[in-house]
Amino acid sequence: MKKQLSNTQKTKPELILNAALGQFAENGFHSSPVSQLAVLAGVGVGTIYRYFKDKEELIHAVFEKIDETLKKELAESLDTSLSDRSQYIQFISILIRYMNTHTKEFIFMEQYYSSPYGIETKHARFLSSDSGDQSDPIANLFVGTKKAVLKNLPLPIFLAMTFGPVIFLVRDSLSGLVTLDDAVIRQTAEACWNAIKA
Repeated sequence: MKKQLSNTQKTKPELILNAALGQFAENGFHSSPVSQLAVLAGVGVGTIYRYFKDKEELIHAVFEKIDETLKKELAESLDTSLSDRSQYIQFISILIRYMNTHTKEFIFMEQYYSSPYGIETKHARFLSSDSGDQSDPIANLFVGTKKAVLKNLPLPIFLAMTFGPVIFLVRDSLSGLVTLDDAVIRQTAEACWNAIKA
């Protein structure tokens, strides 16, 4: 018989993940000691290690939480009955809005994908094969039938032409250099599409 967790036990991993997200976004991975994360989460250091083997596992868990939330948002919002162009523009628009309104998540993801942790994840997710994960709405934008409408380029170039402009635009928005309204978001999405379409 499976042991039921109490409400307090159920919330501890969530408290730890939320504290870790905020701390990693503010101070980076290396300047966020587990002892400080424990204080912010309101738990003991030992409690963190009960749920996460080490800080590296915690970093990956924060990434997985953000990634799952974003995939859910895309799955619920992306209309797969649209043309490839319209789907792509819709995807970019959703991504920009999400990242612009989830500042901690955006900062964390920037750090993660620039770190050895994220490079390993990106390689496994996008670059290890050209087939893509059929359940992954992000990877699916560049594989299968859609290739007929895209330039014949390696996948890393598609990723750079898609995520590079989004990252710079959101970064500039958060710095106050640009105001992201519907028109700017649409223009950005269309420019990204024009860069990769056949």
